[in-house]
Amino acid sequence: MKIFDTTFLIDLVKGDKGAVKKAKEIDEQGTFKAISVVTVHEYLRGIYYLFSHDKKLLKTKLEKSEAELVRFEILPYTYQIAKTAAEIDAQLAKNGQTINFSDTIIAATATHYKLTLVTRDTEHFPRIPNLQIETY
Repeated sequence: MKIFDTTFLIDLVKGDKGAVKKAKEIDEQGTFKAISVVTVHEYLRGIYYLFSHDKKLLKTKLEKSEAELVRFEILPYTYQIAKTAAEIDAQLAKNGQTINFSDTIIAATATHYKLTLVTRDTEHFPRIPNLQIETY
């Protein structure tokens, strides 16, 4: 069972060879695939940021992104995940190793649901205890 970070989703859409290969492997395994609602936010924010100057193009890009997002179970940001994220964030801050808020929530979501996080971020996510990570 896998959860994907935002970078993976962006890399996959851009056709990154590593992300495409990992996606094919996981599709062949029939593994549960999820993303955090935070990933949805970050991904759609990028679409709006890049294409809001052209309403027609924006509409096309949003339709395409929605078709891509339905491939994943979208996991909500709940009280329990917020509590886990706060714990992770506080521990990292005590160690002087903070990461951004979005990554903290994505990691907490993975930890809460006991999912392996698929990412290419080998700098931030490994700081989090008990987080299963798979890189591409």
